[in-house]
Amino acid sequence: MRNTDPFADLIRSIEENLQRGGDWSPPDDDGQPERRPQGGRPNPLWWLLIIPFLFLILYNSIVGFLTDLTWHSSLNFESILWTRVLASLGLFVAGFVLTFLFLLVNYWIVRRIEPFGLVSTPVEQFADASGVRIPVAALAIFGFFSLLMGLNVAGEWPQLLLFLNQSDFGLADPVFGRDVSFYVFTLPVLTIVRGWLQSVLIAALLMVVVVSGVGWRGWQIRTGVLLHLGVLGALFLSLLALGYQIDAANLVYSERGAVFGAGYTDVNAQIPAYNLLTIVTLVTAALLLVTVYVRRAWRAIVVVIVVWIGVAVVAGSLYPSFVQRFQVSPNELTLERPFIEHNIRFTRLAYSLDEIVVENYDASQRLTPTALLEEPETIRNIRLWDYRPLLETYNQVQALRQYYAFNDVDVDRYLIDGTRRQVMLSARELVADRLTTEAQTWVNRKLVYTHGYGVAMSPVERVTADGLPEFYLRDLPPVGDLTITEPHIYFGELTNDYVIGRTNMEEFHYPQGDGNVTTRFSADTGIDMTFWNRVLFAMRFGDINLVLNQDITSESQLLWRRNIVERVRLLAPFLVFDRDPYIVVGEDGRMYWFIDAYVTSDRFPYSEPYLNRFNYIRNSVKVVINAYDGVPNFYVFEPNEPITAAYMRIFPALFQPMEAMPDFLMRHIRYPTDIFSVQAEMYRMYHMTNVLDFYNREDVWAWPEEIFYNKSQLIEPYYVLMQTSGSELLDFIQILPFTPANRENMISWLAAHSDPERYGEKLLYSFGKDTLFFGPKQIEARINQDPIISAQLALWNQQGSSVLRGNLLVIPIGDSLLYVEPLYLQAQTGRIPELKRVILATAERTVMAENLGLALVQLFGRDLVTRAGLIDLAVSPPSDIVFDVDGEPLPISDAPALQTPVAMIDLSGASIDQLIIAANNHYNAAQNFLREGNWAGYGAEMDALEATLSQLVQITGGIPAEATPTVGPD
Repeated sequence: MRNTDPFADLIRSIEENLQRGGDWSPPDDDGQPERRPQGGRPNPLWWLLIIPFLFLILYNSIVGFLTDLTWHSSLNFESILWTRVLASLGLFVAGFVLTFLFLLVNYWIVRRIEPFGLVSTPVEQFADASGVRIPVAALAIFGFFSLLMGLNVAGEWPQLLLFLNQSDFGLADPVFGRDVSFYVFTLPVLTIVRGWLQSVLIAALLMVVVVSGVGWRGWQIRTGVLLHLGVLGALFLSLLALGYQIDAANLVYSERGAVFGAGYTDVNAQIPAYNLLTIVTLVTAALLLVTVYVRRAWRAIVVVIVVWIGVAVVAGSLYPSFVQRFQVSPNELTLERPFIEHNIRFTRLAYSLDEIVVENYDASQRLTPTALLEEPETIRNIRLWDYRPLLETYNQVQALRQYYAFNDVDVDRYLIDGTRRQVMLSARELVADRLTTEAQTWVNRKLVYTHGYGVAMSPVERVTADGLPEFYLRDLPPVGDLTITEPHIYFGELTNDYVIGRTNMEEFHYPQGDGNVTTRFSADTGIDMTFWNRVLFAMRFGDINLVLNQDITSESQLLWRRNIVERVRLLAPFLVFDRDPYIVVGEDGRMYWFIDAYVTSDRFPYSEPYLNRFNYIRNSVKVVINAYDGVPNFYVFEPNEPITAAYMRIFPALFQPMEAMPDFLMRHIRYPTDIFSVQAEMYRMYHMTNVLDFYNREDVWAWPEEIFYNKSQLIEPYYVLMQTSGSELLDFIQILPFTPANRENMISWLAAHSDPERYGEKLLYSFGKDTLFFGPKQIEARINQDPIISAQLALWNQQGSSVLRGNLLVIPIGDSLLYVEPLYLQAQTGRIPELKRVILATAERTVMAENLGLALVQLFGRDLVTRAGLIDLAVSPPSDIVFDVDGEPLPISDAPALQTPVAMIDLSGASIDQLIIAANNHYNAAQNFLREGNWAGYGAEMDALEATLSQLVQITGGIPAEATPTVGPD
């Protein structure tokens, strides 16, 4: 029969032409080894062994995908999952198919060129012994390798989608003149594709060598095989050349020079070396193809390879090192100056440091009475309560039952009685693990105890006579100055287990008296408990109770992934989320969780990395989650930011414009602590824009320290409600002071605005270098050296109690600074920290009093504090929180009423000892009424004290009664 294989004729023609040249001739067909019969066909039952293994893998994958799809569909976000799955699946299929086809085509070609390459080789001997056909084994190996390559590229779907949806930054790098988008979007994809192609080519080269029999029976190679290997080798060398150009582009992340980014050596030595290596590599690839036909050209390729190795060693390594050591190091500032400028400029752009407005703070150090009169509301909103001791207090006095817990205390601002006030609040979540052992049943955990209830809220500056916080919202159900119509917390920070709502079982709502109030989940944002879904999620959770329980109906709702952080990360794994979600009580009576989200990159050229994690960050997205139904809304605040814009094109159903956020929620946005901390850390160095100052580290700043809980630690940024320059209203801002490196005095003060009108504006008060302002650690030292304060602290620490020192706040007031530090007292046998003292410090004085108002009175006098309208801060009413015999807080209705003044008693027959005791009791009672603001009681007790002292004088024959001075308030 006539041979119809066109490749056989082509190969024969090539061999005949080469044979005429006399350089080399292939062996005759008659000299070919005798073909051996292939082994027998393998038993088809062998494949049955793979089925259980495949079933286990596919079982978990299929069940996982179906449950994930059901969950996304319940939130109307199934398109997000499909986009991710199809992109990942598409990459996997492309990687698998292209790899498999490439290997298969190369296998087919080499078998046509050298059909007897494996004859009489160990490969054939092993195939005969095992009964496996070589083509079948080859297909299996190709399939396994292709599977690995497909899985390898499938995880790169975010980078591929970003590449396909990219937009320009409008900023060119100073070395190559490329837009930054090339480095953020394109260069990573080039690196991925090159790595994948290199792996496939190496596999193909090895396969061709093995299948063609090279080395099995000597090194004599057919021209067709040599041509095949030459083409593959040339392609591999071309990829190496591309790799040199990628390496050159990656020099914008070089760490060799004085700063991060390409330096003098990189630009003037390393890049030329890479270009030379690229040319030499491409020449080598071309000569490799020529050698196939001109056999003597192998000498040229040997020479080129030697040159290539020499260039790689000398030009690629030795020469740049020589330039760096002997040219750059002795003249670093002169040669690296333009590159330091690039680093400063691009780092400031990457972290938005260029947006910080610097103002000179021309302060006089002395805190004058005028400042108090001009900014009384700033003083009123000074935060005395630190979130850590306050969290312990909340859990002691407002958890109310053992199964409730507060996870974190947040700082925000609200309108209270028409006045803007800074408050602290925390969500009361239900933790089923805290139920008694007997109550730890499946029904209780999944059907009954399903949600937390309400929040506790207190002002930042108020403290009771007992050292406890006053409350704007408290108790069950919530009572106070705000109205919560939907206090259920089905979704929160501690809700880590799934529950099922709307069943035949009544859900526990909150305790009341000797019984409980119940409720039913009414939203439709959960997963409908149809029979199919019950079976599906029973398989997912390994929980047969979902199928067997008779209280679950088709109307029931499965609430899954209730932890708000986990919830948003699963929906948007490509975003980085802030570590501090916070709860908001909306004007609509509902509660909402806010989580800030960031887009980051480690591919921004010339930008200094932050802790080797990223070198570009933007807070472009804010996520709001309803605490009742768990519906998340992703609001975009920077739609023109290129990475965010790309994600908006990729997932159009996920994001909403900033304008879609309700106004009552917009008023509670905050500039997040995480990005503020990153910017503050980078600004310590990059506030210097002068190259000489930067190079010499002339003005490096330090993150200040404070004494907190009796230990030295770095100050955390903190929120305050105060007036800033250019504003006549109170601004909600986040602040942080700085000190110079290796010194303790204050050098500057950084703030970021949170209110919608000025959101994201950053302001730096620069104190200058010629005026001394005390830093936090210096103030701490002054507090420790004050004889009155130190004696009181020592006394408390010796009486079975521990003194806890709170955050040291630095508040600019007028033309000076006011330092505020609260002191908490915690009994060794108790767990409730009580705010017992407030320390105020200025450049001249340090005072300590029972509350903020009394401390202000010590600094400025009662008349001035009264004129400023702050005298009410001197009043410390008794706490309305009382405890029963079991240590449980009682409701507000059971709190004792304010104390009333004692009646006057007849002292005519009293002894001296009795009069002294009575005088002391009247004085203490008067002081209590003074703190409570009960002026009638204060006056009555002072009258009684005066009468008692007069009687005492008459009995002892001392100073006449009419000469006794009248005792009055300070």
